[in-house]
Amino acid sequence: MNSEQNNKIKKLLLISENSRISSEMGTLLNDRYSFIFSDSIEAGIQQLEQNYSNISAILLDSMLAAKKGKEFMARVKEEPRFMFIPIILVASGIPMNEEIECLSQGAVDIIVPPFHKKLTEQRIENAIRLKDSASFYEIERMLMALPSNIYLKDADCKYVFATRDWYHIEHDNDPAWTIRGKTDVDIRKDTENALAAMEADKEIIRTGKGTSYVIKVGADDEAEYFEVIKEPVKDKNDRVCGIVGLLNNVTEHERLRRRLKTAADTDGLTGLLNRRKIQSRIRKGLAVMKEKGGTRCLIMLDIDDFKQVNDTYGHNTGDMVLKGLAGILMDDELIGTEDFCAGRWGGEEFMLLLKNSDLAEAKNIAERIRIAFSSMDLGNIPSQTISLGVTQANPDDTVDSLCSRVDKALYKAKKSGKNTVIELK
Repeated sequence: MNSEQNNKIKKLLLISENSRISSEMGTLLNDRYSFIFSDSIEAGIQQLEQNYSNISAILLDSMLAAKKGKEFMARVKEEPRFMFIPIILVASGIPMNEEIECLSQGAVDIIVPPFHKKLTEQRIENAIRLKDSASFYEIERMLMALPSNIYLKDADCKYVFATRDWYHIEHDNDPAWTIRGKTDVDIRKDTENALAAMEADKEIIRTGKGTSYVIKVGADDEAEYFEVIKEPVKDKNDRVCGIVGLLNNVTEHERLRRRLKTAADTDGLTGLLNRRKIQSRIRKGLAVMKEKGGTRCLIMLDIDDFKQVNDTYGHNTGDMVLKGLAGILMDDELIGTEDFCAGRWGGEEFMLLLKNSDLAEAKNIAERIRIAFSSMDLGNIPSQTISLGVTQANPDDTVDSLCSRVDKALYKAKKSGKNTVIELK
């Protein structure tokens, strides 16, 4: 046998106190396998520690296994370094019950005399292949230690396995219950997300392209967020035969992301949109109006003589007044529509963008805001007033032209005596 062949030959660890077994196995299989011989469990453990990466299978004397091998077999079965190496028992005669019981303690097969070359080789190869295929279940068990849910689905979008059952999966407490063979629609409590998951799965099966997205589970205050990553599994002919997926609980990350986004888009004092964001909304509103029609109106308002409030009562009181006005601009019942957004333009100036409201309706809304603010109880300071300018967007308006026109309308309201609404076409 040349060195190249010797490098490719499979190596077996044979542990036996019975020299006859060692001799017969070594002679019978020496053209197919190379051997490491050990005459005790302790010596076998040492050999396994030193050579486990090269060992394809362990042949273990069944009598020795019954007497001293339980801990050894348990270790091979459980330890990640060894768990994919099959243990095959070799009996010197008809096995006794104690030897047969070793099959439930970690051994995968038992070979009994008379030893036939081809049959013995086939049993060893079957054990090696069995352990390789069994590694799927061993890996599944190990993956269960991870916080992620790793799962596999077949071409019909049915689960083959999943390492975790999230709380939003619905099933009884029967210990025999399994996720295998079930679809998301079969088991998910949140039907809407389940249907969306099924559609995403079908698209992957159809196109062979993976996807990733974040789903929200539960009501806003207690919502959890899960990142879903899905990739197609293909057979040797490059046909999609299933889906492998990863489900991560990203609730803390998503809540932080949303808080940061809110902070980036929101005025810290009033909770309204900041200037950059309200400008963006105006720009998008004009684009949609030009593409799909409809109307957009803009209201700009300013607290009259606000500097006197700060100078007389202090900035804390001034902040209270600003927040009071912001509360009015968030009141969709007072505004009379949900198709609006409000932002702080700067200082004591605010913008209100109205969708699908004409100029007459926008002026009525501005009047309701004016009255509500002048009627607001501000505690130990007198009531305050606001001036408002109103305009309707034209098809050729830009953000600059629309904001410039509503600013002129507000300026006229200030010049005409304040505490009033002026429209400008």
